[in-house]
Amino acid sequence: MFDLTLIKADVLKLRRRRGMLALAFLVTVGAAALIYTIAAVKHGSNPIKYGPAGGLKNYHSSISFLNPMVLVVAALVGATAGAADIESGVFRDLAATGRSRVALFGSRMFAGWAVVLTVVAAAAALTTVAASILAGPLPAPGATAVLDGTVSLLLAGALGTAVAVGLSALVGSRGPVIAILLGFELAILPLLSSLQSLGVARQAIPTGALERIAGTTPSGAVQMTLLTAVLVLVAWLAAAFLAGVWRTRTQEI
Repeated sequence: MFDLTLIKADVLKLRRRRGMLALAFLVTVGAAALIYTIAAVKHGSNPIKYGPAGGLKNYHSSISFLNPMVLVVAALVGATAGAADIESGVFRDLAATGRSRVALFGSRMFAGWAVVLTVVAAAAALTTVAASILAGPLPAPGATAVLDGTVSLLLAGALGTAVAVGLSALVGSRGPVIAILLGFELAILPLLSSLQSLGVARQAIPTGALERIAGTTPSGAVQMTLLTAVLVLVAWLAAAFLAGVWRTRTQEI
């Protein structure tokens, strides 16, 4: 399953998509930089009306904003990693050589993780630095808060990528997967999270688990233990991986 040659080749394919990478950095690193820049300018122009741009509270707000943005990036990159070879017909040639199909799927997954987690790490680092430097008299995010927020973003990237790669293997096309995931992540998940009638069933929603890990669970949201949050994310990751492996192994060439 761990074929470094295949993984490096798939990473290179993703890196060549400069437009996609630029968009990935724009909606994460660029968006975070813009938010803190605007907040800093406002504070500088009217410090009485506008508080410091950084601090712990603003750090938590930034993490809450970045988590769905990371899922968007993961959908774009993961769908591309998972479906590019299928759409171009390269998968048929690779499978015909006798390479392990599990290894072929695994290389897409790890290549997607390599790209997405690099973007996420950059966004997390920028957010941490900005929230600390621009805290002013406010309490800056401590080591625990930074660890929780960073881990939450990395898990969002890992989960979103796994789901996108797995779904791409099932569907076999990049466009529909991106459309499905963006609609699901940006519209359906927030709606489900707000439906208190679902009761404890809302614990199965991955965005709630990410908020719990980050320590940014909003009021009115379902409460869960840290262990439950971790198990929810592991279950989603496992389901995406197993579905993708199954489809890759049974796909006709």
